[in-house]
Amino acid sequence: MISIRTSNTAMAVSIAFFVVAFVGSPGCAFAQSNPLSLKSGDGALPDESKAVVGGRESLADKFFHLDWSVAPGSAGMSRITGYVYNDYGEAAQDIELKITGLDTTGQPVATVFRNVSDTVPARGREYFDVQVPSSQSYKVDLEAFDFTVGTGGN
Repeated sequence: MISIRTSNTAMAVSIAFFVVAFVGSPGCAFAQSNPLSLKSGDGALPDESKAVVGGRESLADKFFHLDWSVAPGSAGMSRITGYVYNDYGEAAQDIELKITGLDTTGQPVATVFRNVSDTVPARGREYFDVQVPSSQSYKVDLEAFDFTVGTGGN
């Protein structure tokens, strides 16, 4: 299992070196200062990834995308529902969403983390339904995930 937390550059780079050093994936290349370039002999990873950890675009943005909406929830809460889409060739689990409440000027006022309950199949999707404190608007990001290597299928 490969575990990724998108907000921690050191962890992502450590995992990258672990994969290269111990798994011996042919053709893997990782760079710290420029966008990560991930290459794999099995074609599962793109030839060049635009994913940048701790910068503009995260690994989660490269491997997943979200579709969500917000509606009133119980008193003082909002209900955010939607889907996590796994664009990668391996199943993912332990998906953690980072939901930031924004004020009328777009400034963050509160951040909460919520888990998506099930495994997201390779090139599949999983529904989520979470309650968060009410806010003017929201930003929803995928914060952390684990790939379940070897269980993704084609």
